[in-house]
Amino acid sequence: MAKPRGRQRNKKKKSGAPTHRKRRPQLPAEELDWKNFPQLRRFVSERGKIRPRRITGLSRKQQSRIAKAVKRARIMGLLIYPDQDRRSHPEKDRRVRD
Repeated sequence: MAKPRGRQRNKKKKSGAPTHRKRRPQLPAEELDWKNFPQLRRFVSERGKIRPRRITGLSRKQQSRIAKAVKRARIMGLLIYPDQDRRSHPEKDRRVRD
């Protein structure tokens, strides 16, 4: 007989305290704007990468709106690109050729 595919959930109950779900931050659509870059900084790492949903706790729809807003802010020059810090020092990247 073939194994069932997909995610299998254990029906065993774990003893201990009940688990609590992480609350999702409530973000009104007006605040998700590329011009509101101080709020967008919450969802971008120090290196300029967009933080994943599992860290931010956003829903799928909110995360996609954040991603679009961050990308627009990058194009307008309000936020940095992820590898921009490496490009800013070309002297460090050059290898000395003898």
